[in-house]
Amino acid sequence: MANEENLKPQNKRTKSEQREIAKKGGIASGKSRRKKADLRKTLNMILTSEVTEDEISQKLKKLGFENTYEVALALTLVKEALSGDISAISQIIKLTGANKDRYDLAEQKERTQLLRNQNKQATDDDKTSDESVVIIDDIPVEDIEDGD
Repeated sequence: MANEENLKPQNKRTKSEQREIAKKGGIASGKSRRKKADLRKTLNMILTSEVTEDEISQKLKKLGFENTYEVALALTLVKEALSGDISAISQIIKLTGANKDRYDLAEQKERTQLLRNQNKQATDDDKTSDESVVIIDDIPVEDIEDGD
């Protein structure tokens, strides 16, 4: 176990130490992202491939669906949801985008706040102006020509 006396806060380190730690973190982060991306690609390839189990394949064809693992999993999920499985219902809601995740809600909140601030600023700008605006619809043409 690490001795707490050996721990040094990032702000107490030299710039070169901070840079080296950040570099190591960036490299590790890149490896992790690539690993996740590779897993995602592999899963997508498997899910879009044809079902090899005859029983499942026949059911999908009989129902008129595409013969892929993706469709088979979706049907299984719906079947579970119809039997009352709450986690299956939640998963369907999540996959279909019927609910917003916390990032969508946070973004929506920020946009709303930004619009409120812009509206308040525009209203405040209008209130601070003591100048009156005079709209003149009929200007005599001779007044304009004399001014040149």
